[in-house]
Amino acid sequence: MDLTKTYPRSPYAKLCNLYMLGRTVDKARAKLDGDLGEYLYDCPLDKILFSFLQISAGQLLRIVSEVTEADDIVARIVSAQAPSNADDIVTFNRRVAALAPEDADTQAYFDNLRQQVAPNHPEIKTWFDLIEAEEGRLTGS
Repeated sequence: MDLTKTYPRSPYAKLCNLYMLGRTVDKARAKLDGDLGEYLYDCPLDKILFSFLQISAGQLLRIVSEVTEADDIVARIVSAQAPSNADDIVTFNRRVAALAPEDADTQAYFDNLRQQVAPNHPEIKTWFDLIEAEEGRLTGS
């Protein structure tokens, strides 16, 4: 995937019922191909996903480099991690989707970026929704 020409999947797009996994796999593939562009692999949201999956950024890169099909990637991740039940996944998805700036400096950065990408959407409060606006997936942005 060439992230210099297109966007990764939405953070809301589920892979293996998890938010962020598809997006992070897209970024891993782009990193391996040298096509990451301005995106960051192993960003703070990726780190939260890795922590939940109990894998490292390097482990996911290895998995993505060795297999190409999404189902195979998921199978390898599942075999590398401690099992999570459906309730854990629901809790993870709610928590990660609700993440917002936690301090004044980060809030100022967030507000500045929101003003640049979606000035008519002051209701944007989470990192996921800011990403959606920045990548043109927010209706009316």
